[in-house]
Amino acid sequence: MEFKLVYGNHGRDPFHIMDTLLLIKLSLEALGYKADLEERMIPGKVNILLECFTYDFVEAMKEVRKTPGTEFIIVATEFVTGKSFNDFNSGDTESTRDSHYDVPEYWRKRFRTFLVAQEMTRAVWHLAESQVAPFKEATGNASVFYLPHGYVDGFARVRHKPVQHKDIDAIFTGTLTNHRHTVIRELAKRGFNAVATKPLNFVQREDLIARAKIGLNIKQTDNWLYPSNSRYHYHLSNDSLLLSEHTPVQCDLSPYIVEADPESFIERCCEILVDDQWANEALTRRERFMAEMPMPALMKHLLDATYSQARPVERETHAFTCN
Repeated sequence: MEFKLVYGNHGRDPFHIMDTLLLIKLSLEALGYKADLEERMIPGKVNILLECFTYDFVEAMKEVRKTPGTEFIIVATEFVTGKSFNDFNSGDTESTRDSHYDVPEYWRKRFRTFLVAQEMTRAVWHLAESQVAPFKEATGNASVFYLPHGYVDGFARVRHKPVQHKDIDAIFTGTLTNHRHTVIRELAKRGFNAVATKPLNFVQREDLIARAKIGLNIKQTDNWLYPSNSRYHYHLSNDSLLLSEHTPVQCDLSPYIVEADPESFIERCCEILVDDQWANEALTRRERFMAEMPMPALMKHLLDATYSQARPVERETHAFTCN
């Protein structure tokens, strides 16, 4: 079997999805499969696509699948909310929008194109185990599975600076929201060099992580429910101790990171930095993660589940509606 990991629907240089594609690529290669990054879908191969489709892209999928041997696996990343993705603030006006997550018309369109695209797939793999059941219900597709985030050789790229060169106390990388800015400002008031940024490329991010004593996972909003599997995995793999605000929903990586309730998050961060054991703690947690969650075994289990049933019968996809 030959896998093509397609990124073109996210742009020519989509930094924001490459951690996920690299995790999948290395895991498949560890099992002996050929797995290549491709800008475009390749007829006759198994194309793995990260969800985010235009109408034109879905039409292209229909053409590509006419070639015998073509299959699609979609990796889903978002949260189902009724008949949309990520509709957590549907009553907000443009002036109160905090980030791209608060643009409901965008997420409704993205949900509609996903519904059509997933009808052509062998399976849907979701990054969050908590979303498997909601996606099955929303799509009527029984072949929705959780894509675990295990340890795989080659994923870690950070070469940490000597302790005396670590000039950043705490680092957050990701979408910046009002809540996240508030936490960073509070740490700065306590005298710590806390940095929040959305890096432009791998080199910039790796340098920031290498200079930082600890990493932060800050919720998007005060009432955010979900952990960030991908951020957990990145810091764990790179020997970067991660402190996360506790979320009501947990994931299989939660036992490997440090959590604190939102009301005690700042104090816990200060304690870790003053205690000065963050490097040893990061190494210990990564070694346990590495031993307990080897990604090749997890990927084999996922492939077995994905291919345990006959290939789906070719179906006519639903027509688009632009309401």
